[in-house]
Amino acid sequence: MNVSEKIRTLRKSKGMSQEELAGQVNISRQAVSRWENGTALPDADNIVQLSKLFGVTTDYLLMDSYESDEDSPKIKENNKILHANLTSLAIILQATFLNICMLPWEDPNTKVYATVIKVFLLLACSIWMASNHRYEKDLKQRAKNTKIELLYCLIQYVVAVLGYSLHIGFWAGVM
Repeated sequence: MNVSEKIRTLRKSKGMSQEELAGQVNISRQAVSRWENGTALPDADNIVQLSKLFGVTTDYLLMDSYESDEDSPKIKENNKILHANLTSLAIILQATFLNICMLPWEDPNTKVYATVIKVFLLLACSIWMASNHRYEKDLKQRAKNTKIELLYCLIQYVVAVLGYSLHIGFWAGVM
């Protein structure tokens, strides 16, 4: 892979347009286009800026082949730790709200309100979790993750309603 292909690949992996990259490096969009088409090469200062921006070495940008897998750039497409933490936070919030809402209630009027609150909070947390899939760059994986999330929400909703109607309690809603 040559310099122009590497710049294009790295830019796209970061989800940047040519104009955004040009703004980061303080050059024109046309210069970025010339780099990616192979009609021009970035100067030394721009190579250094690009390597810092993309998190790769200058050697990677300039050399046509890379011998070692250890030297290849590690591009973070998704922050998996952040996604896992947000998912965990959403599940904890769901469990907390379900715990509060599924406490035994003596007053029949309060049971109705508790059910409405429980369903609303469950849906709100589930929608929030499902909306995180928009950051997935691979469309097939995004569709798969969304289907899994919707199935999870449906199962959780059914279990919560059954737990409420059968008076099983909090743990039925958490699974």
